[in-house]
Amino acid sequence: MNTDYTGKSYAPTTEVDVYFSAGDVKREFEVMGIITATAMEGWDSDQMIDELRTQAMAKGADGLVIQGVHTDVVGSTTSTSGSAKSDPKWVITEDGKLKDVSSSSNKYNEYSITTETKEKVIDAELVKYQ
Repeated sequence: MNTDYTGKSYAPTTEVDVYFSAGDVKREFEVMGIITATAMEGWDSDQMIDELRTQAMAKGADGLVIQGVHTDVVGSTTSTSGSAKSDPKWVITEDGKLKDVSSSSNKYNEYSITTETKEKVIDAELVKYQ
């Protein structure tokens, strides 16, 4: 998991309150900055919020206001494979030689699988009580 913070810093705190709306903060506050956590899809949101709280304490925040949780597609991988069909059609030519007369479209099977790479993103504001 990675975090990115832009904003002010104060002396570290020992406790950070977590809110899911700025309207839930019942004290006067200033927004110190914005923090974003990103992790590969499948990470537990609670684990990510715990890491955001740790980062918020280090920056001197009193509160963490979660702005949103979403998933972004950050890449994709395509794998293509195929195999030759095992049922060629043979004929004997006038000169006595064997010849494969299977149509070219029937000689090979091909398929592709595309897998998207996704990451979970949590955006939040750090707040300092007044």
